[in-house]
Amino acid sequence: MKPKIVITSWVHPTVINRLSEHCIVVANDTKERLSREEILKRACDADVIMTFMTDSIDEAFVEACPRLRLIACALKGYDNYDVEACTKRGIWITNVPDLLTIPTAELTIGLLIGLTRKILQGDEFVRSGRFEGWRPALYGAGLTGRTLGFIGMGAVAQAIAARLQGYEMNLNYVDIKPLHPEFEGRLGLRRVGM
Repeated sequence: MKPKIVITSWVHPTVINRLSEHCIVVANDTKERLSREEILKRACDADVIMTFMTDSIDEAFVEACPRLRLIACALKGYDNYDVEACTKRGIWITNVPDLLTIPTAELTIGLLIGLTRKILQGDEFVRSGRFEGWRPALYGAGLTGRTLGFIGMGAVAQAIAARLQGYEMNLNYVDIKPLHPEFEGRLGLRRVGM
């Protein structure tokens, strides 16, 4: 008999199709958050549950799901999961430590460009009907030659720095632990005091 997997949030159909080759899949076909009660109803006889940021697994949840052997977290952390209760029951918990590193870096750069080039104001101006052609307005300083400071040089900050290489910026960082000098050089980083 195939194991049963419950997926608590909407996922792309290709994920469901691929899992269906190996499991009985009970998926959330909506883009709405399922209540805890609904998740428990679906997961009470499940072998695996795929969870997301809005979910929480505690000891009572684990007790209500005696067949559960794996909680696959589609998220970076695990602070909303009772690891001790799962460990006692022999339930594995997995997560994806770098799940949002690159998207966060790219969105940060998008925001930097949007702010320094006044993209939102320009879009609003054009849509307002007041735009009558080029005028010397809404100039932005852009990124080139600017200085950006990172407080903490973790995975997300390093991903942002790596993607800013083509902008000829001055990249400074503050961190208790310095990066290796070769890595600093490759990313164009300079460690500074706060």
